[in-house]
Amino acid sequence: MKSDRKSYIGKSQKSEKSYLKPILIIFLLLLLVFLLYSGVKVVAIRNSPDFDLNKKAVYYFVLPGYDSNPERFIETGISNKLLLVDGEKRTINIIDVPATLFISSKKLEISSVSPKDFAFYLIDTLGTKVDYTYVIYQKPEYFKRVGISNIDELIQKYGKRGLRIIDYFTLQKQVSELRPESVITDGALAKLYYALGKFAIRNYSLPLLTQKPLKITVDGKVYYRTYLDEERISDFVNEFKK
Repeated sequence: MKSDRKSYIGKSQKSEKSYLKPILIIFLLLLLVFLLYSGVKVVAIRNSPDFDLNKKAVYYFVLPGYDSNPERFIETGISNKLLLVDGEKRTINIIDVPATLFISSKKLEISSVSPKDFAFYLIDTLGTKVDYTYVIYQKPEYFKRVGISNIDELIQKYGKRGLRIIDYFTLQKQVSELRPESVITDGALAKLYYALGKFAIRNYSLPLLTQKPLKITVDGKVYYRTYLDEERISDFVNEFKK
């Protein structure tokens, strides 16, 4: 009887080992496939032209729907933001741009021109050249996907943690939330997150005549304008270039 029990136990152990071996092999194969896929994805993004840290890139975050409800944005105090990523100097220069900005000498109201044209104008005013310019609308769907509420939280979040491996697998969905208004790519978004975590962040505010927008009524139509202090713009540019 004892020998039969030993024989049964021995067969049971061998049977369990025979099942475990193919399961372990399958698991290792799946792990290898996942690691290869991950490696290819990471390398593809890091080697994309948009991720090139030697290229200057501007990310202009714009408030959507300002024209339809300007009071809402004025009350929250949230503004447009222009982020200039300079890999050579390892800096990110962030400029607050009021959605109500008005430039008297050019009769230019920021809300009356395309965001891309204004970004080009501001870059030209700063006397700098960039390789890539991306206009990004501050869409709630995008912020929700990233797990934050606004652009300030985005800067704070990635300023602390930077770009992580797991981010490479969520970039595509984040980009899809920004389309079709933006032409940003996975590589460009990855570069921004990476730079926020690795580069020095410098914040600037445009010189203004008033800190809060003025309410102006012309021919029965209401305008909110924050006037640029053009006499101080050269000092601002010099400070920006330091």
